Amino acid sequence: MERRMRLQRKLVETVNQHQMLQAGYRILVAVSGGPDSMALLHALYTLADELDIKLAVAHLNHQLRGPAADGDEAYVKQWCKQWDLPFFAQRQDIAKLAAQQKLSVEEAGRQARYSFFARLADEHDFDRVALGHTATDRIETLLINLLRGTGLSGLCGIPPRRGRFIRPLIAAWRNETAAYCRQYDLQPRLDASNLSSDNYLRNQVRLELLPLLESEYAPHIQSALLRLAQAAQQELSWTEPLVQAAYQQAAEDNDHSLSLDLAQLADMAPGLRYRLLRQALVRLRGDAADIEAVHYNMLQQLIGKAQTGAEMHLPGAISARRGYNSIELSTGGHGSSESGEAIGGHYILPVPGKVRIPQVELTVSTELTRKRPAKLGNARGRQVTVDGQVIGQVLLVRGWQPGDSFQPLGLSGHKKLQDLFVDKKVPRHERGRIPLIVTGDDQIVWVVGYRLADPFKVTPRTKVFAIISATGEDHIPASSDNQDDI
Repeated sequence: MERRMRLQRKLVETVNQHQMLQAGYRILVAVSGGPDSMALLHALYTLADELDIKLAVAHLNHQLRGPAADGDEAYVKQWCKQWDLPFFAQRQDIAKLAAQQKLSVEEAGRQARYSFFARLADEHDFDRVALGHTATDRIETLLINLLRGTGLSGLCGIPPRRGRFIRPLIAAWRNETAAYCRQYDLQPRLDASNLSSDNYLRNQVRLELLPLLESEYAPHIQSALLRLAQAAQQELSWTEPLVQAAYQQAAEDNDHSLSLDLAQLADMAPGLRYRLLRQALVRLRGDAADIEAVHYNMLQQLIGKAQTGAEMHLPGAISARRGYNSIELSTGGHGSSESGEAIGGHYILPVPGKVRIPQVELTVSTELTRKRPAKLGNARGRQVTVDGQVIGQVLLVRGWQPGDSFQPLGLSGHKKLQDLFVDKKVPRHERGRIPLIVTGDDQIVWVVGYRLADPFKVTPRTKVFAIISATGEDHIPASSDNQDDI
């Protein structure tokens, strides 16, 4: 009984602290059928009269787990029928959506859920959408953000509320929601994919990293990380008005683009400039998902050192171009191109991750493994394997530039890329369309379809193997010639 009441008490305290609800509000509760969302739904249902709120339930069937996913939907629907709650459900093929939009399944699912919930809220006049994220989710997200490279916003993990979306259980731990479900005999649905660390970074953090930190370094690491997230949230709350004031001064918004005044950016303190750039990207994308530290660093270079006309590309189909007096950010600017166009700008390729190069209709992807692949690939083809510890956490994809040179596999000296193209009889009009995979400091790793660079080859000392694949445009060779096997 004490644990049950503690969960409900935490919910009420969180709702009051963050001013999530008002009397008379209509709340749409997002319910997957798992322990967290079922504990949230039951607690809100139990407290509905006390809080003076009306509830309805939304469930998105991702169609990722076949009959198990249909079972989740039926389970949630049955509880709504028992409690006489309005029930909204939608089925969406998330795997197909991820392929179409070139997103991870996780990100495609997240975007689909939020879009579904927001649409329902608009159509049915719900005041808030309640999500079942817990303190455990918050610290897992914080660690994921740290691993990817983050700023102050990422240290918050998951905020208690953002707009109409609220998280009443953000102060409760996952073991508390599981215990709550047992006490009320809710028998929530369990997603078997959450028990494997093979596919998702979040699962690796949950099942491997956090237990390791707790057992070997800091037994109370979860509480410490939660305090860090809360401190970051408080820091953001009082600095945000300063960021908004600076943004109003430096930014000029249009429908699908905005410009940032270079002179004002140059005069800003680095921390303020970082926050302003993040605000600009959120303005264009709606959120900062997939925007990592490397992307901000590239923008800083565009502001500080790049020549007028220099361009780069960011996740979410955002392009950034340096003008004479401003940085121009736009969406959809590199979503299509004319046949024969050279690759322009730098495309950021996370490791692991992927990026699409629209000028050549090419997708380049990377994956990491500690197991040596049976075949290391063919530099003259569409896939190579390189030393994952040598290339770093991010690569770039760009086109040929005059003066480019690299050290081909097996050679001790450098070779100009122009000479390689002459040797291989690559027509001049095609040279700018050959993708180059380069490191963050612009060392050529792979001339896609032609040659691998020697410093990045797999050796007997290699412990992490990075597999780089290119799929798409057929002007890139896919030779069976084994001369450059690696």
